[in-house]
Amino acid sequence: MQYSDHVEKIILNKERIEQLKELSKRLGIRFRDYRLYDLALTHSSYANEPGAHRLNNQRLEYLGDAIIGFIVNDYLYRSFHLNEGQMARIKSAAVSEKSLASVARKLRFGQYLKMSKGEKKSGGARRPSNLADSFEAFVAAIYLDLGLEEARKFVLNMLENRLKNLTKPGRAVDPKSALQELVQKKYHTHPVYEMVSQEGPDHKREFIYRVMINGIEIARGTGTSKKRAEKQAAQRALDKIKSQFDELLI
Repeated sequence: MQYSDHVEKIILNKERIEQLKELSKRLGIRFRDYRLYDLALTHSSYANEPGAHRLNNQRLEYLGDAIIGFIVNDYLYRSFHLNEGQMARIKSAAVSEKSLASVARKLRFGQYLKMSKGEKKSGGARRPSNLADSFEAFVAAIYLDLGLEEARKFVLNMLENRLKNLTKPGRAVDPKSALQELVQKKYHTHPVYEMVSQEGPDHKREFIYRVMINGIEIARGTGTSKKRAEKQAAQRALDKIKSQFDELLI
């Protein structure tokens, strides 16, 4: 099968194949196309290494994010009687960077990540954003290689207990949803997120977003994606509203 990522350009050496075979055996998943899983575990900085191919896991990560979101929403819809707001909050908490990085760490994905020497030296194999991205990309690799049902089985095997736990009252806390509800209730408006800037090279991009309420900037957040920057801004806004910012918004 051909993919628009042109994985046929990837040539795996014996050592890498053995690594991926070990991972396949440990996870109990029979990989068909090892190149897809190699790509899922290739950080964008790896392109800087001599003789390295120019492909990375960013496109797979984007696809994997959507696949995980679908699987989680489908599971929540079928398994629990929740309204859309509850489903959104639980899903957001379950697939957060922190949650997915924790799963990737448990799977020891860090030891399989291909990245530049500089990225590795700076702790890239342990960085939560890299680990979460690798998990999303890995799910996309399973989907492309083995189909949706295998991807579903893998995702739920990793996240089902967390999802069940998050359905308990008060457990799922999504900062953006919590801020939206609080602002609508107290100030009869909604928070607005604006990008302030984006910095750094493509493989190490950092976004800065601010959240506005009634035209007033409440907080800023940073992250390796728009979603993560907005989430941090929302959490900081919640903290401030609860403490010292009420008088500014009346």
